Amino acid sequence: MFSLLFLWCFAGFGQTLAGVELLKNYDMEMVHFEHNWSCKGGCTLISSKDHYSGWHSVMVSNRHHNFDALAQNVAVTPGNVYNFTAYIKLLNLQHGANYETVEATMTCLGNNGHKIYLKFGHDPYVRLNTWTLLGGIHQVPQGAHACQVVIQVKDPSVNYLVDHTSLQVVPENANWRTEANARIEELRKSDITVTFPSDQNENYQVELIQDSHEFAFGSAVGARQIVDPAYRKYAQAFYDNFEWAVLENALKWKLMEKTKGHIDYNTPMTALRALNGNGTKVRAHNIFWGVRTHVSSWVSTLSRQQLLQEIDMRTKGVVGHTAGLVKHWDVNNENIHGDWYEQTTGDPNITMKMFHDAHAVDPNVKLFLNDFGVMESYAAVPLRHQAEFFKSAGVPIYGVGIQSHIKDTNLDIGKLKGQLDTVASAGLPIWITELSLASNDVHSRATALTDILTLYFSHPAVEGVLFWGFWDGKIFNQQTALFEGSDVMPNEAGKAYQTLFKTTWRTHVTKDVNKINSFSVRGFKGGYTLIVRHDGREIKRETFTLGSTGKNININLGTSPSIIVG
Repeated sequence: MFSLLFLWCFAGFGQTLAGVELLKNYDMEMVHFEHNWSCKGGCTLISSKDHYSGWHSVMVSNRHHNFDALAQNVAVTPGNVYNFTAYIKLLNLQHGANYETVEATMTCLGNNGHKIYLKFGHDPYVRLNTWTLLGGIHQVPQGAHACQVVIQVKDPSVNYLVDHTSLQVVPENANWRTEANARIEELRKSDITVTFPSDQNENYQVELIQDSHEFAFGSAVGARQIVDPAYRKYAQAFYDNFEWAVLENALKWKLMEKTKGHIDYNTPMTALRALNGNGTKVRAHNIFWGVRTHVSSWVSTLSRQQLLQEIDMRTKGVVGHTAGLVKHWDVNNENIHGDWYEQTTGDPNITMKMFHDAHAVDPNVKLFLNDFGVMESYAAVPLRHQAEFFKSAGVPIYGVGIQSHIKDTNLDIGKLKGQLDTVASAGLPIWITELSLASNDVHSRATALTDILTLYFSHPAVEGVLFWGFWDGKIFNQQTALFEGSDVMPNEAGKAYQTLFKTTWRTHVTKDVNKINSFSVRGFKGGYTLIVRHDGREIKRETFTLGSTGKNININLGTSPSIIVG
């Protein structure tokens, strides 16, 4: 079912949009490059029979500066959103390097004569002799003209091939909400059929109450606050409005072990037990964090061998302690933005080893890549590429986490959906792990929140959304809060979320049964309570879980009424 549902959104991302191709000689089958591609700066272009698709590619060589690069002048319309992609293959690397940084950009002139620089794609981990997708989605600002697309490699000593390029408009879709709601009806609901004995001739009342969601709705919480009696209203607001949690900071290595050997397990473990005791499922964040500023000072002084030993101890310690209490782990956070562990150990595959080691400690926990800049800028393609690489290498990766910190409530749904589709084409489940929408105007925040949650809830690859905090008294940015004040009450954005979570996307049906033997309803997937009443008196109550296969419920009206859930 999962793979079939993917067909609506991708058919080979390199040329996904069935629109007009704006690049000349986009597939490099014309072996001469006059009037199409050129070499920005100083370098040489020649046709190559080593190709990603078709029969030819272009080889870029004899570069002397990092700005010497493959380029083409393009005619674009300011205000339009464009999808620019290319496949690149590196033919050599700088001595001692394991990978190289490549970029796909567009440079334009503005009305004031200043250059406009748009970064469509940036991947710092492109490896040797592998065709790698580069690119992304960007809006061309008003006033831009004389534009040129550029495919560039940072180190000028590196020669490279380019093939299967594309520049196309991402069309606006005024009907996206209608289409999204139709997908929600198909993806997030299933059939419930209730059957009575064929000879029943009484009046009964059946009530179906959805208690929980299959789709995850959650939030980051403070480990200390969620168990502190002084924060009782904070905890209650969380439990009333969310079904998943992630500890904001308490499981991060730098904060758990500020000094070597002095590990604070008590703070996170107390919170995890409390959350589990209240029926809340938990994502764990994170085992490692490869961005240099998030590495403890004592860790950064270790020798290579000492570091490898500490990595092993950290994995066994924290994953072992939390086994059975958490459903997910983010393994090496923001790995497409930070490669401190790769550089320091000299092992380009150290993150893959971290996945294997975590899986060995707890085979039941689901392991994730998790990164930022995916929805907001250019990180969708590198994250997709990394996920595909891990998957093909047999790494025990379950899914991809997209942080989704969005600072503009004037959402471009077409662009956002395009970024989401890009990551989803890796074929792994997606979780929105750190959603935030920043705005001083809580009404625009509420509108934007409804739209982006509708987009996420309607996407077949997305399995859950967790906010990065919900209360202005415990949140990284108060402009993103859903609840406010000492009484932790919902603001307009919080009310918009509550409407979706508690009403719009939740099933509660009461059916009067009068001399019929069956009826069906279509309900949102999740946990349910079914109550049967006769003459206003409850005669039977049962719980069940509604999944993709639907649920058949048989009511036995004998002397001791029973419910058979099949």
